Amino acid sequence: MRTALKKYWRHTALAMQETLAYRVTYIVNTFSMVITYTVIFFVWSAVYAGNPSLDGYQWQEMKSYLIVSLFLSSLVSMSSEFRISRQIRTGNIAVELVRPTDYQKASLSISLGYSLSEGLLVGLACAGFALVTGASVTPTSASGWLLFACAVILSVVTKFLMVYVFGLTSFWTTSLMGISWLRRGLTDFFSGALIPIIFFPPWLRTLTDWLPFKAIVWVPAAVFTGRLTGAELARDFAVAAAWIVVLWFAGRLVWSRAMRKVTVQGG
Repeated sequence: MRTALKKYWRHTALAMQETLAYRVTYIVNTFSMVITYTVIFFVWSAVYAGNPSLDGYQWQEMKSYLIVSLFLSSLVSMSSEFRISRQIRTGNIAVELVRPTDYQKASLSISLGYSLSEGLLVGLACAGFALVTGASVTPTSASGWLLFACAVILSVVTKFLMVYVFGLTSFWTTSLMGISWLRRGLTDFFSGALIPIIFFPPWLRTLTDWLPFKAIVWVPAAVFTGRLTGAELARDFAVAAAWIVVLWFAGRLVWSRAMRKVTVQGG
């Protein structure tokens, strides 16, 4: 057990080193993400102009929500998705097959490494964004910060598994770009990254409650601002955990089908 953890931790450490080695790329990606959310911020600023509150959502709370949304949306970047696609397209996936590691667990470890490295840079950007915009709604207790940390972990794992499953579709297509943008569009909308779920019509909110996307942005952001607590939070955590199990085994299923395809192509 200890040896296995050490083995996967090495993948995480190497991913962190890669981030530092290609830091210009990650700085540019982070900058582009900040620019995107700056535009979104000004759109919402215009929506709130002359309206201190929308459906009980204060502008001060919205500013904090948008900053947390920026942080969470950046944690598992598209680099993880295209890394899988690139390995499949170039044939380097064959090297992974002979390694004494589980590909899914190794990919998770690498994504965690990217997230830890990128999270530091994005966190600094978010702190600067908060200072400039005057966002001040934060957890008011140690337990609030702990729940937020748990929500972030669920967010990262959920998003990774979605990226992983979609990334494996490269076995059946020559380009992941369209599929990746589809995944990103669904994630950004249904997670509440673009529009907080509280503004969705009732029927769409009910649908979103049972989809995995909600755990990626809305749940952590709502925990951070203190909007999500008690039984409702427990239910959302349970739904997120259930989806992680489903997506994990879905990844296993897609991988097993992909390995049959590799065998057929090779034979």
